[in-house]
Amino acid sequence: METKTDYNKIASAYDERYKSNYLPKVEESLLSIASEKSIRLILEAGCGTGRWLKALTSLNKKLFGLDYSIGMLKVADTEQYDLMLINADACKLPFAKNSFDMIFCINAIHHFPNKELFFSEATATLSQNGIICIYGVDPQIDKDWYVYDYFNEVYEKDLERFPSLKETKKLCELFGLRIEEQMIVEKVYSERIGDEVFSDPFLKKHMNSQLANLSDEEYQKGMERIKYNISVEPETKFITDIKFYLTKARKES
Repeated sequence: METKTDYNKIASAYDERYKSNYLPKVEESLLSIASEKSIRLILEAGCGTGRWLKALTSLNKKLFGLDYSIGMLKVADTEQYDLMLINADACKLPFAKNSFDMIFCINAIHHFPNKELFFSEATATLSQNGIICIYGVDPQIDKDWYVYDYFNEVYEKDLERFPSLKETKKLCELFGLRIEEQMIVEKVYSERIGDEVFSDPFLKKHMNSQLANLSDEEYQKGMERIKYNISVEPETKFITDIKFYLTKARKES
């Protein structure tokens, strides 16, 4: 049985990841799309701490964020940003039909228990000619992350959780959304040798759902495997080679 990440528990430390990797190309892509004149009302599904919504505040759009974790929304709810934040399930969007000109989701769709239901809800909630943008990784394509090698079943669980690009395309087409783009928007690469791996912030248990979902025992076993490999081969390479993809689709008018 899959363990779900308790984001209320890790909310206060969640934004540490952006200090390590701000994903500037993802932000650049999002800003470019959201800048379209026809887009006025924007919803982020799975908005977390509001990192991406805050990046859009300069555009003078009406911004809504939805997340299942109250803890994450409390971090997002700061006075200097004009954001409408809602605690709700992305598979049961509490909005009227044709409400939003743009709905986007960044590295969160793998947390939605029913992807097909999310696309159904999102399509109904989009206005005519509205845009949906899904940003995320595809472990079917990109397998070169050392975490997959040292922590049992993490890769297998990612294959189950993350919709592939092909699956995302099929879901768009299932609900009459016309694909405009499927492309790489950001490449993340790092190579650490031996003990350097322990300086990787993404090796901390709370820094990604892959490790956060492990029991403390499972996490420690993975760390011991890393330490053992280094003791045997001090020059062991620990490679992270991950890409962030965009699927952009439009609701036909």
